[in-house]
Amino acid sequence: MDPAREPLAGGGLQRRPSAAARAGGAAQEPPPRGQRAIHADVDPPPRPWPGMQKLAIAAIVVLGCLQFLPATHFRDPSDPLRRWIPFNGSRNPTDAINEVGAVDIFSWISCLDLRTLAVLTNSTLSSSSDPHNISFHFLIPEGGNDKLPYHQLKVVLPDSNITVTSQKQIKDRLNVATPEGNFLWSFHNELSPLLIATTKFSQKRYVYISADSIIKGTIEDLARTELGTYAIGAVEDCSKRFGDYVSMDALNAVQRTGAKSWVSAKPYDKDACLLNFDVLSVNPRRLEKNLVDAIMWWVQVVDVANPRDKIRLAIALTFYDKYLKLPSNWKRVNANGDILDYDGPKNVCSEDGLKHKQAGYGEIWQQYLHEKSEAILSA
Repeated sequence: MDPAREPLAGGGLQRRPSAAARAGGAAQEPPPRGQRAIHADVDPPPRPWPGMQKLAIAAIVVLGCLQFLPATHFRDPSDPLRRWIPFNGSRNPTDAINEVGAVDIFSWISCLDLRTLAVLTNSTLSSSSDPHNISFHFLIPEGGNDKLPYHQLKVVLPDSNITVTSQKQIKDRLNVATPEGNFLWSFHNELSPLLIATTKFSQKRYVYISADSIIKGTIEDLARTELGTYAIGAVEDCSKRFGDYVSMDALNAVQRTGAKSWVSAKPYDKDACLLNFDVLSVNPRRLEKNLVDAIMWWVQVVDVANPRDKIRLAIALTFYDKYLKLPSNWKRVNANGDILDYDGPKNVCSEDGLKHKQAGYGEIWQQYLHEKSEAILSA
């Protein structure tokens, strides 16, 4: 028997002819029927396509060169969506980290005085990191000509992005013909930051600032603050707390029996603070659809003598454990805060709607309103 074809122990397999035998050119006979050949060595590797190695090297070199090109986009580490933001070549790239896009600012004024709105606008823009991306929306009392105040403000602040609108739409939203609506309308200073979200004025996040304010802080800091699942962000007003207004036993009895979505699932804290309405950050899409009903329900439930304290407590109860606490530097405390009181002359309206002039008591407002501009706006 040919040793090259000697069957292996265990039967059925044959040795593969040695390399020397294959090199000798001897014809290889097929294995007998029912047997298969065993290949003890390894077949030679396949040859690559011609030019593939050079193409791979060229691709690596090209990708390496791309690393030296200047960056065109970046991701803000504080953005949970990790969106790509294009660099603006006209500014320092390090400033782009602070860019938050367009910021919408709303403000409500009960007694029209364009000087306060001009100071609010100019002070906000002066401390902004990106003033060209800030838009102001002023809601003024109905009955006058909306276009005239707009043109007066644009004369003084030609580069600002401003809109001036009547408050009539919000008044209609409250249905002031009813006793409940008329009651709520009398506290529009507290409710206006929230009622703006129930109208078509804004369907995206905005910052509300009280009209009689001077802004020292960077408004983008508020716009950059993530609200998460909350509908609003507000500064706490701890000058008085829940326990100062109502009996906590009575309030927690309401909590246990009140089958309403706006009633807290856990007992109320007597040391809980109210909300400050000077600055709010609002996400309209997260506000409850029955917000006005919830506030009015609490107004009828709590027993507080002072009507303004009652409405402020009702709003705080509606948003109990449902708002983001903004930094305390956005509260009017002293001259070192991010928001100050407007200290210049202004118009004050009495309950009968008549205007009265009130003298100023400071000089900070003059930093943001020139004497000639004051003459235009006070005319």
